[in-house]
Amino acid sequence: MSGITPIPTEHIDNFFASLSDAILFFHKELCPHCKNMEKVLDKFSAKTPSVEIFSIDGEAYPELLSKLSFERVPTLAFVRNGTVVKVKTGLINPRELKALYSSL
Repeated sequence: MSGITPIPTEHIDNFFASLSDAILFFHKELCPHCKNMEKVLDKFSAKTPSVEIFSIDGEAYPELLSKLSFERVPTLAFVRNGTVVKVKTGLINPRELKALYSSL
């Protein structure tokens, strides 16, 4: 994952509060749609370096998925000033991701 950083596990409970402009990418290791979404996020990251992108493995942190009421992956959570402002589940293309991010 080039432009995507794994979430730091030692701060996972209060991690969101420290984010000002970020996308959280919830995935599972063997999910084929997640692998495609990772490529979309890499392209987005290259064009929008000011946005931090973090990955969270749903199999490693199932309690976080349930806490946020996410049932499926891939799921993107858009965070602004420590608050999740938008959630998108499923695969989207680079153009849709750019439009979605711009609409926030």
